[in-house]
Amino acid sequence: MPVFCTAADDRIGVSASGHYVTYGGETLALIGESGTQCVPQNANLDYRRWIDDCAARGIRVVHVWSFAPLRQHEDGSKFEERWGYVIPGLTPWARKSGGPAATDQLPFYDLTHFDDGADSEVRRYWPRMRGVCKYAKSKRMLVGITLFTGWAKHDADWMYHPLNKRNGGHLNDVEQAVRIATPGREVCGDDWSDSWEDARKTQWVWERLAHEYLEQLDALGNVFFVFLDEHSYDEGNMGGHFAAFFRKRNAIYVDWAARRDSVDFVFSDTLPHDDKNRDARDGFAALPAKPYLCLEGEPYRGDVVRLSLWSFAVGGGHFIFHADTGQETAQTGIMGYDPKVPGGDKGMIRRDWLGHASRFFNEHVNNLDTLSPHNELVSENAYCLADPGREWIVYAKQGDPREVRLDLRSAARATVSYRLFNPRTGRFGDAADLPGGDWRNVSKPDNDDWVVHVVCAPP
Repeated sequence: MPVFCTAADDRIGVSASGHYVTYGGETLALIGESGTQCVPQNANLDYRRWIDDCAARGIRVVHVWSFAPLRQHEDGSKFEERWGYVIPGLTPWARKSGGPAATDQLPFYDLTHFDDGADSEVRRYWPRMRGVCKYAKSKRMLVGITLFTGWAKHDADWMYHPLNKRNGGHLNDVEQAVRIATPGREVCGDDWSDSWEDARKTQWVWERLAHEYLEQLDALGNVFFVFLDEHSYDEGNMGGHFAAFFRKRNAIYVDWAARRDSVDFVFSDTLPHDDKNRDARDGFAALPAKPYLCLEGEPYRGDVVRLSLWSFAVGGGHFIFHADTGQETAQTGIMGYDPKVPGGDKGMIRRDWLGHASRFFNEHVNNLDTLSPHNELVSENAYCLADPGREWIVYAKQGDPREVRLDLRSAARATVSYRLFNPRTGRFGDAADLPGGDWRNVSKPDNDDWVVHVVCAPP
């Protein structure tokens, strides 16, 4: 049974160890899925069904991006392969009522006004985003939102970006999208002026966006905010400024390890390798202790997704699967929740695997917050998260050897009980006993990956 916090709290917090997340009186390992910009921006995507499917599998967190450039033309001459048609695309900002056309052939963006409306207007951006977060909360789920900077990275994307002068913005150069005028001094309380320098306009736009997210969503208590999409490009001079902006307002804020001292959670670099255990262990060991999240990184298909997930989780990390790319087809993943996508496929097998892992850590582990990485306690081809003498979680990777050796010397003169857990089906085997006090062997049923959950019986 999971261990509950001493006081239920409807706001996200950090566990006593500093490594895990608290919410609603529970200590949680965050294992879930990212719907990226697809969820808030495609008005045809059924976010309720997505959240229902995640919740039904025991997933406790979903993640989205605030926006990315919509690379499509209204006349149908260009659209994104993942959708196969021109979607009813939403962004945080309203459009002008007329006048010149942006690259996507719709009116210019109006960066001084948001696309808001009543809760019932779910085909507008802010009612939709509120709906996502409120519905997730009704399912006891957390929502992470990556705020900046709408993939201001490649020239092909910049062509469609709201801050581009070609689309109603004020910038010609994509590199200026991450340059603000007065780091450390806010400007969002000022009235917009066309006479401002570009850097001040950029700062005002990003601060107003951040402020709107906080005003609309932070009070829900189940939302945390992430600085920059992937940190795979230059953050300019914005990083420290927005860390202070969010901390000043007591919001849960997430950024990379370089800003560990001033954020609530830390997220990893984009991790492209299959086995992520070393990355998780390094993040777990860093000080001060903070929950350590993997928000993106291949692989996106095949059995190695389980290796990626479990190697990171058994390293003490939190794992969120990036569900909008790299799967069996361009339409596999979150795109399957848009009924208009030709050949759309939800990619449910990976959602199943995420749910199995989430239920394991959040419903079956005895005392999650006492566990830490202890690979020295297991033999080759396995990883271990443990509170030695009390509880061990062993992830045995695919392949040989089928026999896993586990150091139980910390359980001298005790009998331990173990169960095998199948990460492909979410099912436990029957319990069996082992004597403590020495190295002991546990055999996998086959050459697939397996999890061994070991607990020391009370004296």
